[in-house]
Formats: sequence, structure tokens, C-alpha cells
Amino acid sequence: MTTADWTAILPALCLITAAIAVVGADLWLKGRQIMLLAIISAIGASGALGLLIAHLRLDDGVHVAFGGALVMDHLAALLGVGVTVATLLVLFMSTTDVRRRHIGFGEYFGTLLLGAAGMLLLLGSNDFITMFVSVEILSISMYVLTGVTRRNPRSNEAAVKYLVSGAFASAFLLMGMAYLYGVTGSIRLDQIGAALSTGTTSPMLIVGFGLLLVGFAFKIGAAPFHMWLPDVYEGAPTSTTAFMAVAVKAAAFGALVRILMVAGVGRSDLWAWPLWGMAAGTMVIGNLMAAQQTSVKRMLAFSSIAHTGYGLVALSTMRAPYGSFASEGASAALFYVFAYTFMTLGAFAFLIYLGHEVPVAGRLETEWQDAEHLDDFAGIARRRPWAALAMTILLISLGGFPPTVGFVGKFWLFKSAVDQGHYALAILGVITSLVSLFYYLRVVVVMFMKDPIHTDEKTHWTIGAVVAFATVATLAIGIWPDAFLDAARKATDELSAPKAVATAPAPTDAAPQVALTPLP
Repeated sequence: MTTADWTAILPALCLITAAIAVVGADLWLKGRQIMLLAIISAIGASGALGLLIAHLRLDDGVHVAFGGALVMDHLAALLGVGVTVATLLVLFMSTTDVRRRHIGFGEYFGTLLLGAAGMLLLLGSNDFITMFVSVEILSISMYVLTGVTRRNPRSNEAAVKYLVSGAFASAFLLMGMAYLYGVTGSIRLDQIGAALSTGTTSPMLIVGFGLLLVGFAFKIGAAPFHMWLPDVYEGAPTSTTAFMAVAVKAAAFGALVRILMVAGVGRSDLWAWPLWGMAAGTMVIGNLMAAQQTSVKRMLAFSSIAHTGYGLVALSTMRAPYGSFASEGASAALFYVFAYTFMTLGAFAFLIYLGHEVPVAGRLETEWQDAEHLDDFAGIARRRPWAALAMTILLISLGGFPPTVGFVGKFWLFKSAVDQGHYALAILGVITSLVSLFYYLRVVVVMFMKDPIHTDEKTHWTIGAVVAFATVATLAIGIWPDAFLDAARKATDELSAPKAVATAPAPTDAAPQVALTPLP
């Protein structure tokens, strides 16, 4: 293996090694040393995070590994930092949450780390085989984490729904990859982009890109392929929901950006307008449905759909109505997905922080229940003012208020749309953002203005620390966003830079063959 191979694979390898170690330690110790398992997991995630940050700080260029199947660049490193930070935060708050739900620590931590490793590999995938295998690694991990709660029918039902919808999404994704391979004769993204730049007009391109978009729309929860998401988010353990809402979305968005800017940049007419319609529908459906919810957890699930729509606004408007192409939208989308990690994960962690025990019908025992309904938030400001303030900051960030990172992210998303001439989509985004203030501020009103109903919540400092960290990051990145915006711009500059690939003759529809020189 070359240095480039190790550079590209080592962050994911840290997570995989830690996952194997924590499962082995759990079997050997029979679950008695919970903190040791948490420490092993944290070491693996911290190692991956350190390597990714080092790549960003050293500005180490693009490392092409394993014959072009995997790359390590600014896109993979930036969103990889978001994934590994989310992994560390979920690990930190899971030491309490997993114990309360009577879940095996080794299996939970190990599956979480394997899922994160799949996400890092997906972010760096430069061919369809590596990409599909990475999608399946993270998907199977998420199926398990969704249904891992014992004796919880809601969790088991959510896992089945997720498995069935995920299988459909994988089928669409694989079929789209097959069609694009049939047209171009390659599975490498850069070689597909080179082949399409020669002017091929096969109708199979429309089918291939269409199926790819459908597959990724399922993964990120974009309308009209969002039907599974509210039920799965509501039924899964909240720590799993938080991880899915931020890490899976970041990995899938990163892979979609790489496909569009490397393989599809020469034929943006095939995907820009479908994404435009998807973005508009996702924003409208997500916000209108969220406004009707009385369950805060389900409201945050529909809110997640709406934020997917905001990210798609930036991607769809990379192509102007008159045909020109600009990468600023991709930069804005990458920054927004990275920033979304902190405000959303903190909001879901707050639900766990206010959880309490409830009696089980028909049995002389209790089970853990997170704060999911508006009544659970009533009067929190009187008993835990710092927590109510933190949740308020997270919610107004989700709504796009300054000086939070949510405001900065939405500003750049809508600016990229306006710069490219997509005024209607930008106006729709602003209107739906105003709608979102209704259901976000409703929670704030309940926390500060209503009399308390529940006073038996069992808070824990580890989960409170996650809420506090996410709140501080939401404010800090909102006030000083320049470094992260620069990293997002460098990521798209690397993707749009000319590749060292030889020109190829235009492929024919009957026998597509493309002879391309691999990247050095």
C-alpha cells in the first residue's frame, strides 16, 4: 500500500479497529466495564477525527488511493470531521442512554463505529462499487441501531420500516449506477465525467441519473421519498435518531455533491431541474407537516426533512436557468450540512436530557421515556434555566436567526440561489423558513411561559455536556464561520479543478467503451 492509500483509509480503519476491539472486550468482560468500552470507542473516533483535522490544517491536497477507488480531499475531510464529532458526542451521551434502555454496550458502540466508518468511506468514494459497499455498511448499521432496544415494539417497527425502504433505495441506487456504467463503460466518477464531456446523448443517461437521484433522495429523506423518515426517527432510540439525522445526512450529501460535480458536471441539465423540484417540495412538505405536530421528536423529524430541502436548494441552483454552472451552491450546501450537525444533534440530546421513567402497563416495572411531547417541556425554564436557554439557541438556529450558524448557513444557501438567478426558489426558502419559526418558537413559549406538568425528569451531566457543547458550537461557528466556509470552498474547488484524464472518443450506445488514463 502506498502513502496515499494509507492516508485515505486510515480514518475509517481507526473506527473499524475500535469497533472490533470494543465488541471483543465486551464479550471478554461480559459488559462489566462500561467505561472501558466507552474509552476504547472514544479513542478510535478521536484518532479518526485527529487525522481528518490534520488533513484540513496541512492543506494536504488530494490523495488518490487504490487505483482511484477512494480519495482523501477537503470534501471527505470536512464532512468526515462532522461525522466523527457526531460519533463522539453520541458515544458520550450513550453511556447513560444505553444503560437506561438496557441495551448491550458492546453491540451498540461497535455498530455505531462501523456505521461511522461506512460514512467516511462513502465520503471518499470515487467509484460506484466502493460507494455502494459503503452505503450498505452504513445502512445495515443504522437498521440494527434503530431496532436495538429490547422489548420495544415501536423501535422494532421502525427498524422494519427502515429496512424495507432502505432496500428499495439501494435497488434504485444500484440500477442507476448500472445504467451509467452501460453508457460510459466506467464505474470511476472522473472517467464518467470525462466520457459525458464528449457529448454522448444516450437516453439511458436520463434513466441513470434519475435512479441515482431517487436512491439518494431516500437516504437523505427528500420529498417525495421521505415517507419512512418520521416513523423511523420517532421509533428509534433518540441517540440513534440524532446520529441518523446528522451523520447519515452529511455522508449522503457529500457523496451526492461528488457525483454531481465530478461525474455529472458536464450534463447538469440531467439533474438540476429534478433537484429544483425536489428542493421546493421538500421544503414545503417538511415545514407544513412539522407545524402540525404535538410530538417534539416527530416535529424535529419533519424539520429534518425541511432542512434537507434547504440543502437541495443550493445543489439544484448550481446550474443557472440560462445554462451556466457555478460551484458556490455546492460550497454553501457543504457548509450547511456541516453546521446542521451541531444544532440538530444538540436538540435531540435535549430530549434525552429531560427524559423520565414511566410505568409499563401490565408489569410492575418502569421504562425510560425521552421528553417527546410539548407537555414534557412545560416550565423547564424555571427549574433548569441554562438548559432552556441552550434549547432556545438551538431552535432559533434551526429557524435561521442570527448570530447562530443556522443564519449563516441559510444566508449562503439563498445567496447562491439568487446569484444564479433562481429567485423563485430563494423566495420559497425564505417563506418556509418563516413558517418554521412557528413550530420552533412554540417550544420556546412552552418552556418559558407554561406551568410545569412533569417534575420527575432524571437528568445526567454527560447528556447535559453534549447539549452545552452543541450550543456553544452553534454560536461559535455562527460568529466565526470563515474557516469553515473556506474549507467548503476548497472542497468544491478541488472537485471542479481539471483532472489529469486523457480525452476519449465519444462512446456509442451499442458498445460503450471508454479508454481513459487513471489519475496519477
